Amino acid sequence: MSVLLSPWGDPPSTIKLARGEVHLWRFRIDLSADVIAGLKPLLSSDELLRAERLFDPLKSISFVAARGRLRQILARYLDLQPAAIEFSYGVQGKPRLAAESDQQLSFNLSHAGNWGLLAVASGLVVGVDIEKIDSQLEYEKMADLVFSPAEVVCLGQYARKRRRRAFYRIWTRNEARLKGQGGGFSTPSRMGQGTGWRIRSFSVHRDYLGALALATEVIKVQRWHLH
Repeated sequence: MSVLLSPWGDPPSTIKLARGEVHLWRFRIDLSADVIAGLKPLLSSDELLRAERLFDPLKSISFVAARGRLRQILARYLDLQPAAIEFSYGVQGKPRLAAESDQQLSFNLSHAGNWGLLAVASGLVVGVDIEKIDSQLEYEKMADLVFSPAEVVCLGQYARKRRRRAFYRIWTRNEARLKGQGGGFSTPSRMGQGTGWRIRSFSVHRDYLGALALATEVIKVQRWHLH
């Protein structure tokens, strides 16, 4: 996907999203207890219930942080209070805005480790993924399980010192596309190939890779950093 990708910058006080443009937001989710406590009232009852059902306390905190930031960011576009935003969910659990008047605004959320990533667009189908590069992961065994034969061959063509990062590049690109289609890695079968999707890889932070998948061409991808 050959498209202008801006550097990460501070967002303006007033956000304007043109048709054919995508906004990428990155934000920390390793937040203090006080900040998490401030985000919880923004979440719906079903979101809070999902957080409570996560047995790992860190995963629960990450979920609250990611959903809270999602609501705060979308509120900038919708001119609503974050807590007033309502979501509906597709068959595969992909969230979307419930209000009929807001259907043109699309988004996709991903988070891993200490970082969250959100794509926002108008009238476009988007998918996004972020992964932390794990130095202990047996990535070649994982690739044999989930990558297509062509992807396994492609991975093997990288120099050994670059191969781990290449694995995550392929992984995030596939995951972003699958999320754009409304699914994810819900089965142990090979990921396979998607056609007609434009995918762009990029660095989110040190040791964090991201990917953006779009069903159509765009003119610009603007990247914002939420402090």
